[in-house]
Amino acid sequence: MRTVKLGLMTFVGGYTLVLLGVEYRWGQDYVRNYFTDITGPVRFWGVNTTLSNFVLWAIALLFFVCWLWARENKEDLKKQLFYGLQVLIFAYLGADERFMLHEWLGDLFNSNDAWFLLLVGLVELYALFSLGDILHQTRRVKAYLLIAAALFGVMVFVDVFVPHRMLWRLSVEDLAKLWSDVFLLLFAWEIFKQQVRRLVAAGGASP
Repeated sequence: MRTVKLGLMTFVGGYTLVLLGVEYRWGQDYVRNYFTDITGPVRFWGVNTTLSNFVLWAIALLFFVCWLWARENKEDLKKQLFYGLQVLIFAYLGADERFMLHEWLGDLFNSNDAWFLLLVGLVELYALFSLGDILHQTRRVKAYLLIAAALFGVMVFVDVFVPHRMLWRLSVEDLAKLWSDVFLLLFAWEIFKQQVRRLVAAGGASP
């Protein structure tokens, strides 16, 4: 845990120095781009993206706590790797939701940006089936994951096949994504509860 605290302080300290340096080098008007409030033409501008981003990072946080517990209690390395991969995947997806990373990567490499999300999806499938032993999980865990996958499929289907100006097309696409994220959060919560029960039963250490 001490290493985690040190890493957090190092990251925030470095981040602080970088932004102070940016203002020193390019001035207040330039650095304001990094500090500005997220505003738009309506009061709750971009709220769906904000909610989706929050949920994805909440999932990453739950798995991070699971990883800490597993590491502190020297649990199976396979389980530690699963939790660690979940942290990286959902932290990335949260950042992607907020900062449009896969679109930026698509432009950078002059390729279809969907390939970068597909790569993340393949890594997640590997983590679930190879490290997470998903087929032997509880019905509730599998149900939440299946519903999340189905809603993600709805989002992709609408994005690819439904006319862009059709009524409710945009709402259905983005709301399906949000609901998919919510069921992934429920999936993560079930995994988190399992970890807590195991530690309580074994009298394990807290993170």
